[in-house]
Amino acid sequence: MNLSIKTGALLLFAFLSLSNYLPKGDTPFQMDPWVAPKSADAVKNPLKGDDAATATGQQLFSTICFVCHGNQGKGDGINAASLAKKPANLTSAKVQRQSDGAIFWKISEGNPPMLTFKASLSEEQRWSLVNYVRKLGKMYGSGGGAVAAKKPEKKSSKKEESKSTAKPDVSKAAPAEAAASATSSATPASNPFAGMDGKTLFRSICGACHTVGKGKLIGPDLKDVSGRHSKEWLAKWVRSSQSLVKAGDADAVRLFEENNKVVMPDQPFLTGEQITSVFAYIDGKSKPKKVAAAPSMTSNSGSISDVQPAARPTAKASFANSKLGTYFLYLGFAFVLVALLAVTSVLTKMIK
Repeated sequence: MNLSIKTGALLLFAFLSLSNYLPKGDTPFQMDPWVAPKSADAVKNPLKGDDAATATGQQLFSTICFVCHGNQGKGDGINAASLAKKPANLTSAKVQRQSDGAIFWKISEGNPPMLTFKASLSEEQRWSLVNYVRKLGKMYGSGGGAVAAKKPEKKSSKKEESKSTAKPDVSKAAPAEAAASATSSATPASNPFAGMDGKTLFRSICGACHTVGKGKLIGPDLKDVSGRHSKEWLAKWVRSSQSLVKAGDADAVRLFEENNKVVMPDQPFLTGEQITSVFAYIDGKSKPKKVAAAPSMTSNSGSISDVQPAARPTAKASFANSKLGTYFLYLGFAFVLVALLAVTSVLTKMIK
């Protein structure tokens, strides 16, 4: 009896000790399936039913999101095949059943390879995207969406159905044509990225496919790209890469083939000034960082004790915040349990 109590106490101690290292609440990463915190469900959409906001969301989606999620939001974008995780089908009942707050939270926080947009898009723009995700569910969903369930649509006549089905299939259009078609039925197109600096524009538009100095992602590493091409050529490439490819431009054709013929989306909204600011940001990131000089061992007062060593991140923090670290911790926890059970079994046999 005493042995069982001691064994139980050891198991409880081991569990409590290891639980300090396991992820809690809203951690930087989440295990699949990706679920928003319950607190997100309580957040109300301030732009719900706002047609102008939905049109803005449509423009943002046609510029940023369609490359992975596809023009109809079904997760079949031009870059989907290059990603480690298949992009979500935004028209599915699984997505449409989620609250507006949960979708807003996911757009804001991101989940690699999906980027986080809380720093690059305003709250209004993120809510606009939520509105457009709802619209995609109504246009292309298979049913089961939360919004559709509350307000069933009236049966339309055969004439109305024929008119609704006569719309061009945006999913089969080229990226540039898809963006134009997506915004043609909305309010007059405006620049959804007006007022953004180069850093924010890079994070919003380019960061899904490119890095600066961290190697190839989906597209090539952009470090020192201004030294490889002229500013005029880069501006043309950003506006419509396929126009250069079809025209037989040697550099454009080479880049297209070297990158598995993944189509770079056109950017019809960006002004020349904005494109310049993006490459200025890339140029700044491309420059080697200056190494700070080693601090003198003596301060102004001449005392060595006055010099404080730089703080270093603890191994516990960096390890616990990595996904691999979590797996190892779970594995270690399982090992401890098995070991304790084995010891208990041996001691029980010895006592008998």
